[in-house]
Amino acid sequence: MLPVLFVTVVVLRTIGHRRNNMGGISPSIMVRQQRKFKPRARTTRAIKFEGDEDSNLKKNQPPVADGAYWKISPPLSTRLFEKSALGHRNDDGSITLTASEVLFCHWHRHVPLPNEHWLEDELQKNPRLIYEAIIMDSGRNGGEMIVPSIHRPQIKHHLAWGVRWHRDRNHLKEMPQASISIAATHDELDWDELLNWCTKAQQMNVDAELFVIDEELDVTMYKLMLIEPKGDRMTWDDLNQNQKGEFMESWSNRTNTDHGSYVRHEQPWVWNQIGIEHMSGRVLRQEENTYIQQMINEEEESTSDSRIMHDLLARGLLLRPGFKYGCRWRGYDGDLNESHAPWLIQPRAEAATTWQGVCLSVRLAEGVHKQWVCGIESNGKWNYLRIQRWLPGKNSSTE
Repeated sequence: MLPVLFVTVVVLRTIGHRRNNMGGISPSIMVRQQRKFKPRARTTRAIKFEGDEDSNLKKNQPPVADGAYWKISPPLSTRLFEKSALGHRNDDGSITLTASEVLFCHWHRHVPLPNEHWLEDELQKNPRLIYEAIIMDSGRNGGEMIVPSIHRPQIKHHLAWGVRWHRDRNHLKEMPQASISIAATHDELDWDELLNWCTKAQQMNVDAELFVIDEELDVTMYKLMLIEPKGDRMTWDDLNQNQKGEFMESWSNRTNTDHGSYVRHEQPWVWNQIGIEHMSGRVLRQEENTYIQQMINEEEESTSDSRIMHDLLARGLLLRPGFKYGCRWRGYDGDLNESHAPWLIQPRAEAATTWQGVCLSVRLAEGVHKQWVCGIESNGKWNYLRIQRWLPGKNSSTE
């Protein structure tokens, strides 16, 4: 027993010694000491002028004005267009660039700017130029080819600001793999416009990709996709007439609670999509009671909430409150005791109205290994728009 007693005393004294000597250490210093990672380096891009020492910059001629755009002549134009998909190629072999492409060429292809005040002049024409240039810079990282849609008139149905070719594809012979939209975090969003964009993108078999830039000039990339969530839970239509009658009889004898109802039942509960088993009965949320009144009994005109519940339940999903995850529902495709909810579902009426809010919702969902989905009703049909973060070249669907 002595060795055991000795070890115990030593451990306790060590812990006590450490505790007694922590009084002079501030919490902030302790946090810094515990960090095992180095903060990510922030990307910055310089603007260089004729007097700066850059031998490569002096090898090329600056672009010249071409209406609202900028022109570069051969032979440089040939290399920029064919290898990097920069600009629109003209009949004389020159290329026409947007201001954001001029900045990209300045940073990465040693092309001088037209004059010392060029950036300020272009910002007066397009106040979002800084956003577009940074997105062009970030999106092309790793060899991806992002091209403003205006340069490719042969591509039908210009859906958004730009298009993207994967780095191992031929932009001269193949159609693009993605449609690119850009936004700032403070921009208000239009869910109808997003739905229309994603619908057309999927019809054209291209990805819908969104580049969001924040006020720190960092870019976060998202992939948007319309999905068809499905589950294996027994739906109302799966019940036979006897089961439906048994359910309605039990529900009609419910006892109202503070925000829902309680149904005592002795026989097995026949519709497990509705209610939570508790206290030798079933506890129903108020939204479930309203849904039954509107969509099953048709006692009153249906609301948007009841219609989306009806659609999701008809797909075999199990819906549980999403309060802990900042959304309306957790959506299960099976027994909640056997699997986690794949989706966090938010009806359009309760979804964020700026990209800052949407980005927060997506980040929270992915932090708990779930997908964030917005339910949008259009022309009598429910559409489910999934938004996920992604990185070009790493988790692109074209790989």
